[in-house]
Order: sequence, then structure tokens, then C-alpha cells
Amino acid sequence: MLSIKLTDKKFWENNVEAYVFLMKENLDSASDLDSLSKIETEFYPHLKQILKRHKFNGQKGQTYVLTAEKNGKLLQFFFVGLGKLDQAWDRNLEILRRAWASAIQRMKHLSIESAIVALPETEPFKVSSLELLKQLVINSYMANYEFIQFKSNKKDDWNCQLLFDVVDADFTGFTQALEYGKALGSAINTARHWIDLPGNIIHPGTLSEEAQKVAAEYKNLSCTVFGHERAQELGMGSFLSVAKGSEHEGKFVILEYKAADSTAPTIALCGKGVTFDTGGISLKPSSSMDGMKYDMAGAASVIMLMKFFAQLKPNVNVIGITPLVENMPSGRASRQDDIVVAMNGKSIEIKSTDAEGRLILADAMCYAEKFYTPDIIIDIATLTGACAYAVGHLHIALVTRDEDLKAALLASGKLTGDKLWPLPIDDDFVLANNSDVADLANTGARSYGAGTITAACFLESFVNKARWAHLDIASTASDAPGINYLGKGATGASIRALADFIISYGNQDSLMKNLHNTE
Repeated sequence: MLSIKLTDKKFWENNVEAYVFLMKENLDSASDLDSLSKIETEFYPHLKQILKRHKFNGQKGQTYVLTAEKNGKLLQFFFVGLGKLDQAWDRNLEILRRAWASAIQRMKHLSIESAIVALPETEPFKVSSLELLKQLVINSYMANYEFIQFKSNKKDDWNCQLLFDVVDADFTGFTQALEYGKALGSAINTARHWIDLPGNIIHPGTLSEEAQKVAAEYKNLSCTVFGHERAQELGMGSFLSVAKGSEHEGKFVILEYKAADSTAPTIALCGKGVTFDTGGISLKPSSSMDGMKYDMAGAASVIMLMKFFAQLKPNVNVIGITPLVENMPSGRASRQDDIVVAMNGKSIEIKSTDAEGRLILADAMCYAEKFYTPDIIIDIATLTGACAYAVGHLHIALVTRDEDLKAALLASGKLTGDKLWPLPIDDDFVLANNSDVADLANTGARSYGAGTITAACFLESFVNKARWAHLDIASTASDAPGINYLGKGATGASIRALADFIISYGNQDSLMKNLHNTE
């Protein structure tokens, strides 16, 4: 278990097993030189020569560990390279995250029981020290995550007390930033765990139970769950068309956080929750079905975001809606050419039962507008395979016509490392979803291409008044290459960006103003 705390003692006065140094290239900053001099004076007289001999000079990605002895106790010095930090502020911040993740993972490998690190100078990152602390705490949790529940030879849990040195600082502000980071880091890892669980463990029933458990922890969070009967009463033919093929009844989950301010705005988050996607009657080939347990990543993200908001209490009402289904082929399953009617009365021709995510989200967004009239609706979904071709595996695809909403979401992604990339949308793309026999088809005509955009256009058809944005996390929800703190399996894509966006939208209290980018 990772325990993260603040210390107001001077750096060297803390009784820990490991001292961690985040060092710029060439080791020539004032703080780097002070640290090296201290170690040379008391432990290693030839430290600079040792580092040079082992080719450590603070380059990006480098780590080096030295062992010393003090009062009969072994100490570890962790040197972690940040490089020159001469890139754009957001790229420098991402370099810091990955360097810190290397330190966390190396400490875990060595079973370090206690460690301290000082926050680096803020200038290369253009954010406050509070923001740096928040980012590093979140990153500590993410870098520590492993999905090993079913390993018979798994290692014992890593128990470490990690201290951040904030001597002579605003301790109250740093405490709040620490709590933000701990709450969000924990939420991200729980979501990742659910997403990594296989379909025989997580299905609509079990995930809806997890949502109810989350709500039971907090007085300011309520949960409503209903199944087939209530969905039928509400006219959710689109949602039910996917749910009916499985032996597991579809579940429609609504989590509601109410702000203390009665005039606070309302944001609805709609997360796709396909706990396993076979493609239905439009059955996927075996090679494409591998990893379809990740198709509920949007729902898991929304549920844990709602827990985070219950803890942080932003000045904005948040509605988390997760339609949960398992997309299976059976005698009850929908067929191609079937026509179903969504909650808003629009008819949909099913051209592919493997385009199921948009069908369940359609009714989710209709439900949000009918019962909550939100100012903003954001849907989060592993929606299209085309997303990987459009933006690759390192960016979340963002589709919206609202320029202000786009700018705010992009800014939150830039700050948090949950990078978003905007795709175009206009009325020409809307025509791709025309049907000869219904109001809409659930797949875009091939002649239009742009599958990620035409899928977003389909979703837009079910938003009437709210400002709307679509996040396609299909290519980022799992196995992001080259990012050490994401590792293998689920990534928690979108959670960091949406947490920052929504808390900021709720009229940034003084803490959040301080945390935000200072540019």
C-alpha cells in the first residue's frame, strides 16, 4: 500500500530509507548542485566521478541508485534524469510524470519502505508548486498500478510511505492539493481494475452493484439502477436492442452528485458500458474480439469520476449515466436490418449490431436531457476502431461543434496528460447516417469514411438543447505504448482531463485557481 504524506521538516532531517533527486541534464541547477555537494560531503566523496563513470548525467529517462550507510542503517539515493526541460511547458510536465514513474517503479522493485522527494522548480512547467504536487501524487498511484489479481505467484503488496518536502510552504494549500491527487489517483486505479477484469467477472449486474456501493459511501451521491421493465416503459428501444441478446439483463445506472449551491450548473457524463462486445449477430472475428472486456471503459471512468466529485465537492451538479449491457449473439439478439425506436422517438435502422455503443448512448443522452436538462453533456466511449487510424493510441478523439467547450477540454487535457485531439464535424458528415427506411442508420455510409466522426454525428442526433462533446477513447483505453505510468492493460483514459474540466467549470475556488496553469 502506498501512503503519501507531506513533511515540513527540512529534506535531510527526514528519517527515510531513500532520498530521491529529480535532476536536470548536466546536473548544473542550484538544487542539483546542493544535493550532490551534501552527498559528497557526508557519504560519497567522489560522487560526481561515480555518476560520470556510470554515464549518468541527468538525461531524460536515466535512473541510477547508490547505496550508503548512516548510523548502521542502509540508505538509498535515487537519481532520476529530467533532461534539459527545454520543450513546451506541457511536454516538460509529461517528461516529469514519466521520470517520476520510473522512480516509483524502481523503488517498488527494490521494496523501498520510505522515501522523500523535493518538488522541482516550477519555471520549466509554467504551473504552480501546488499543481506539480497534485500531478506527481496522481502519477504515483498510476505508476504503482498492476493487474495481478489472478496471478498465483503474485508478490506481496508494496508498502511504502512517500514524503513530499514542502518546507516553508503554504501547508494548507498543499494539503488540499495532496488530497485531490490521492482521491483522483485512487479513483483512476479502481476504474482501471474494473476495466481489466474479464467479462466472466464484470457484467451489467456486477458493475451496477459496484456503482451502488460507491454511492452508499457518500451522502451527497445517489444511485438509481433499473433494468428491462423500466427501460421499456421509458421507450428505450435503442438501449434494449443491444441488451436483449445476453443472459445478463441490461442495467441502466444513474449516479447524481448535487452541489451545495442551488444555482450551480449541471453537467451530464454518459459512459459506454459494454462489459463484453462480441459484435452480436455481426460477430467479430476471434482476433478482433480479444480485449473486448475494455468496452466498458467509459462507464467505469464515469462511475469513479462520480466518487471523486463526491469527495471534492465541486460547485457543479454532475449526473453520471452508464448504460450497461453485454453484446452477445443469441436467438433474442438484434439482427441487421432491424428497426428500433429510441427514447426521443427517432427510429434507427441497425446496419451492424457491432455498432452497439452508439445505440445505448443514444438513450442515455435522451434520458439526461429529459430528466435533468443539463447545460453540458459529454459522452465517453470506446466507440470506433477508426479512432486508432484517426489519432493513434496517444490521443483521445474529441468531437464537438462548441468552440468554447472544445478549448476548455483541450486545455484540461494539456495540463493533465490526458491528451485530446479535435476532429472536424459539420452537416455534410451528418448525411452519412441517413437511412432509406428509418430516421437514422447506426453506421455511416462507407463513401464518407471518417468512421469516428460519423459515429459522433449519430450521437449528436440525440442531443437537443445541451452543449455537447464526444470523447472517443477506443484507441487509448488500454495498452498505450511508450508511457511507463500507464503500463499494460487499462489506462483510465479521460478521467484526469474530465476531473480537471468539471472542477474548473464549477467556478474554480481559490485552490483550483492556484492549481491551474499560470500562463
